Amino acid sequence: MLKTITTLLACIALSMPVAHAAGLPDGKKLFEANCVTCHGADGTVSDYGRKLEPFPARNLRAIAPYVSADELRRIITDGTHKTAMRPMKYKLDPFEIEAVVDYILSFDYSANKANGEARFKAVCASCHGTDGRAQTGIGAKNLVYSKFGLPEIVHTVRYGRPGTLMTAKRHQLSNTDIADIANHIYSLRYQGNTARGGKLYAANCQSCHATPADIRIIGNTAKRFKKMSELDDHMLDLRIRHGRHVDREGKGSIRKLSADNVQDIIAYLRQETK
Repeated sequence: MLKTITTLLACIALSMPVAHAAGLPDGKKLFEANCVTCHGADGTVSDYGRKLEPFPARNLRAIAPYVSADELRRIITDGTHKTAMRPMKYKLDPFEIEAVVDYILSFDYSANKANGEARFKAVCASCHGTDGRAQTGIGAKNLVYSKFGLPEIVHTVRYGRPGTLMTAKRHQLSNTDIADIANHIYSLRYQGNTARGGKLYAANCQSCHATPADIRIIGNTAKRFKKMSELDDHMLDLRIRHGRHVDREGKGSIRKLSADNVQDIIAYLRQETK
């Protein structure tokens, strides 16, 4: 019995590629052997890749900083439906695919700010507004208050948001455009002025709440959040603009606060309740 097990283990060991025994194979070499025809040596798409139908090859360098290893692994393994990206699981084993994923994730990308702003205005502003505040009347997300990081923004632009008017843009926009737009959207998140927020707080809030630390979270929200700093900008904005204090104040100054005023107050609240 022992002899049989030993023989079986020896056969398994012999069947494994030598490179795998020492770790992952060389991802760069595998990329050069299997991917450069379409994606180019540096991942920015070859001349051949640009002419592919029905969609050109994707710029991997532009998207690499923002996608997960899981997504790249899935695309490489199973391909992409109705494109020239064929499944590689019949050509590369899982170890080799993992090595290619690691190599692609090592790519870096510097966003083109001018292109990001221009493409945002052309593709996104009709719903989100040129300033990202989405005051267009169709229910789009206010990007200024978004807590999405760059990976989440890129994913949303690529695949859309089910149940909303936000449709997938991955076939309408190149990876370069998507990366540049995502960086522009990320830059729209207004960084409140804490000093100005403190003055606004003193003028509008201090008569009831001596300090931000005196404000208590109540109701169902208190079951999920314990500290003011845990609430996102949207939830804080709702409470400042529409809380019970607004009705108590009547026609006071809170109703006259601008979106930027509110963001300044929020920045101050966060600073004082860390």
